[in-house]
Amino acid sequence: MSTLQPDRIRAAKLDAQILDLKRSLSTLQAERELVQERLDSHKYPVLTLPNEIVAEIFGRCLPNYPECPGSKDFSPNRLMYICRKWRDIALTTPTLWRAIRICLGRRRKNPAARQVHKLETWLSRSGSCPMSVQITILEPPIDCNFSSAHCARWEVLKIFLPPSCLPITEAAMPLLRQLDLTITDDPVASNLIPFGEVPLLRSVVLNDFAANSITLPWAQLTSLELHRVYPSECTPILQQTSQLIHCTLLLVEGDDSTFGDTTLPCLKSLVILGNRRNSDYNTRVTGYIDSFIVPALHELDILERFLKDPIISLESLVSKSQCQLQKVTIGGKRYVSSDAYRTAFPSVEFSFTGEYFGEEPDAAPSK
Repeated sequence: MSTLQPDRIRAAKLDAQILDLKRSLSTLQAERELVQERLDSHKYPVLTLPNEIVAEIFGRCLPNYPECPGSKDFSPNRLMYICRKWRDIALTTPTLWRAIRICLGRRRKNPAARQVHKLETWLSRSGSCPMSVQITILEPPIDCNFSSAHCARWEVLKIFLPPSCLPITEAAMPLLRQLDLTITDDPVASNLIPFGEVPLLRSVVLNDFAANSITLPWAQLTSLELHRVYPSECTPILQQTSQLIHCTLLLVEGDDSTFGDTTLPCLKSLVILGNRRNSDYNTRVTGYIDSFIVPALHELDILERFLKDPIISLESLVSKSQCQLQKVTIGGKRYVSSDAYRTAFPSVEFSFTGEYFGEEPDAAPSK
């Protein structure tokens, strides 16, 4: 029996240690409950804000609508991974999802199917909000004919695509107000492609291939930009834009066509600039301004080389149109001094963006 005595003593000591540990554990558990109560009672200030205020803050982090967020911009998708409350707010705030940029191509990291799914997801989350959509189509052939479900709420559309993807849709776009279309090459077909029903379209930007490939309801437009076009390509379009208020033409020089008169009764601002890669040419573009009849014109921005005799050309424009110019910007190399312009048109505010190469340089600014 004497051999069991040490084990009995050891067991008693272990029991005492276990009891002490249980008491310590109980004390620690009680202390932890007190700490957790204090943590639970704490409210993070950002989480106490009303959901409407949080949604407004989120919206201010995005690019101003209708600009679409780029890869380096804040995206509402990031809110989905912060906390449950922010995720819920993001999913219930349609205005956060009303502008989207997608790229359709064959790149492995950015397959077209994923981008179309992204578009459908944002359409769903944006509720009934009008949308701004920027689409880049890199490589044909791609099935890019969008359905009426995609197009019904497009308000602003900027699209870059090869001609093989025309038409992008046959569905009506009843909310479309702004269109920026770039076609990467000249379509094989010579027939103009109708763009679809766009009753609210007012502002359009087209490159040369787009201007020569599609037909739009020109008469309802109030703003038009044509990029890298010959004057002879502008005239047939402009002669149909009776409601135009703002017009910008980026002209390719070298066109020796003659121009019929173009009457734009509502036009207030006209910008005529040149394509840089052809900036050394100087042909019939010098007489193009003479074809305009613009009685409401207030602002003109033009390269001096487009004016055959700058002072006489401007006087002819004012006389022929019976307009009252208020602001004129003369760009590019100048061979007429600023004083000569201001003397000829004392009531017009002139500005100059190019260097003067006349016989006598403009007076240097006072130091």
